[in-house]
Amino acid sequence: MNDSISTAVKARPATEDPVANRIRTRRLALGWSLKRLSEATGGLAPSFLFNIENSRKVPSEEVAARIAHAIDDTAHEATYRAWARAKSRGRTGRIDHDAMLSAWELLRNPFGEPATPGVAPVTPVGESRDAGRLRVPVLATASDPGDGVRPIPEQVINTLSLDPLAYGHDAELARERYSRLRRPFAFPLDPEQAARAGLMGATLAVVTRDEAITPAPDAAYVVRVEGRLEVVRGDAYAGGDIPGSLRQAGIGRTEDLRAATVGRIDHLLPDVRL
Repeated sequence: MNDSISTAVKARPATEDPVANRIRTRRLALGWSLKRLSEATGGLAPSFLFNIENSRKVPSEEVAARIAHAIDDTAHEATYRAWARAKSRGRTGRIDHDAMLSAWELLRNPFGEPATPGVAPVTPVGESRDAGRLRVPVLATASDPGDGVRPIPEQVINTLSLDPLAYGHDAELARERYSRLRRPFAFPLDPEQAARAGLMGATLAVVTRDEAITPAPDAAYVVRVEGRLEVVRGDAYAGGDIPGSLRQAGIGRTEDLRAATVGRIDHLLPDVRL
């Protein structure tokens, strides 16, 4: 049975939802119809199971676990539950933020697939991590993340794991730089705004939220404007030019600019949202 399942997995192209794909693959390898799977799960409607397999419906954690047991995949029950949590987050937005991040971390390689050459393996949830590693939530758009410790879950599309050890002999310098970040988040930097601030576009801007703004003329800062994020140069705080889009929103004085400031752009990284 395991050989037939393995063959079916290899024959079927990868989909965007590895768990839904696995459910369908294992069901077909068992020679089961949706009706037979319905019976094995204790009466879940075949139409409901069909929609789960095709990512049109979101199962609860308990339902996901029932499916795992029905298709003899109990070794990965935790993965099925994590998958259900992550999908519920996208549907309702009510999931606990840490639970959602843990779910997606587990789902990066849900069934222990061989590592892609040249790509560092992801440490599974629960295993020890380097204490210097920093997790940075990535926003889907340049939207105001609010004043909380983390942005609200609905805004987060990915999470960066910044590891100083990845910098080799510069690890200590990287650790020192990361230690300066306060309540960090990242967002996609618009090329137009980047050019205005003298930064590289099509990147992710990692922002540290400064408590007291003492702008440096050659640095770039982020301000909230009517629910979105705008980038300004540090010299704007010392009487320099304030972008017209900010002036139109009523931010025309240095005091207004300081009040609207979220933080400083501390790093530029490749855009890894997708």
